[in-house]
Amino acid sequence: MLDGVTQISADQGLWLHQLCLKVLPQKTLEIGLGYGFSTLYILAAISQNKVGHHTSVDPYQSAWHGVGLANVRRVGMESSFRFINELSFPALIDLGRVGEEFEIIFIDGSHKFDDALIDFTLASKLCPMNGYVVLDDMWMPSISKVVAFLRTNRADFLSVETPVKNIAAFQRVSLDTRSWDHFQDFIH
Repeated sequence: MLDGVTQISADQGLWLHQLCLKVLPQKTLEIGLGYGFSTLYILAAISQNKVGHHTSVDPYQSAWHGVGLANVRRVGMESSFRFINELSFPALIDLGRVGEEFEIIFIDGSHKFDDALIDFTLASKLCPMNGYVVLDDMWMPSISKVVAFLRTNRADFLSVETPVKNIAAFQRVSLDTRSWDHFQDFIH
């Protein structure tokens, strides 16, 4: 039986799908595959757009009994999908080393404050100008605090209003020009 905590809602999935239809991304990236529901919404948009390739990073797919990967096979989208069976930190660094960029990045991996902040920090290096980074699970204090930090300290990313309360979206609007010692206190 599926529970509401480990899956995205239909509203979240449809919003992500609509974002992919609007942006027409060549490449999308997701941290955390789990059941693969968000992957299916993204792949549906790729199929409709007739362009794009999706990458999922998740070292725990075996703990999910391969359900996320099976869902990708079930919809016949393997040719538009790449799976990286690795922790997000080294995977994101490796993707950056080879110069990959992703117009939409969905972060739904570890929900610890420091892990989510590191995921955003590394993902921001892979996000081109006008690209998006979306964080899931705003109901969790750790994620909402990461988002509060980003809204206050990352002027290179504009917070984008969404009709879905459980996600936060940011669009890259400039280069990161903060000084080496930048920090602005933030309120959660």
